[in-house]
Amino acid sequence: MDDPRNTIIPGKSGAALVVRKGETLRVIDVEGHQVADFICFNEHDHSSFLSAGKTRMNAFKVRISEGDRLFSNRNEVMFTITKDTVGAHDLLFPPCNRWLYEHVLDQPGATGCLEILSGVLGPYGIDEGAVPDPFNLFMKTHVEPNNELVIDLPDSQAGDYIELTAEMDCLVGVTACPEETTDCNGGHSTAIELRMVR
Repeated sequence: MDDPRNTIIPGKSGAALVVRKGETLRVIDVEGHQVADFICFNEHDHSSFLSAGKTRMNAFKVRISEGDRLFSNRNEVMFTITKDTVGAHDLLFPPCNRWLYEHVLDQPGATGCLEILSGVLGPYGIDEGAVPDPFNLFMKTHVEPNNELVIDLPDSQAGDYIELTAEMDCLVGVTACPEETTDCNGGHSTAIELRMVR
C-alpha cells in the first residue's frame, strides 16, 4: 500500500508529516528551480528543533550535501543527507515572511514560508514564534566581496531530489516556497513532491 505521507505540495503551500528514526524522506523538485523550506522537531519534545546555526558550525561550512548531518539546537543529529542530486542548498536565510514581503519586496499582503509552516504545524502545537530557521532545499545563494547576500537561480532541474534519513523520530514541515520576486524560485512558485523511500 502506498504511504499516505507521499504527497505533492502545490506551489505556495506546505505540508507536515512525521518521519520515524531510520526512515528516509525524498524531497523532489517537480518542475525545477523551486525552493523547499525544510524544518523539523523532535516528535516527542518540540523544544528540540533544527538549528541552521548548529548545523553550519558542526559541518564547519555554509553549504551541506550528501553525507552531512542536520543538528538540533541541542547538538543532536536529526537527519543525515544520504543522497543529493543537486548539491546546492542554503543555510543562511530564514523563512520568507509577511514582513519581508511588505517592507523589502514591496508586496504588502503577501505571506511567506513562515506563515505556511506555522499553518501546517499549528495542529501539532507549533506556532509562528516556534518556527526555526530552515534548511532551504535547492536554494542557491552566495556572498559578494562586499558581504552582500545574493539569491541565485537554483541549480535544480525537474526531478532532482535530496534524501534525508531520520536519526530520531521527527515532526517535519516542508514548503513549496511562494516567493516570485527574485531568482529564488525562478520567478514562479511550483510544486514539491514528498516521497518516503525506505
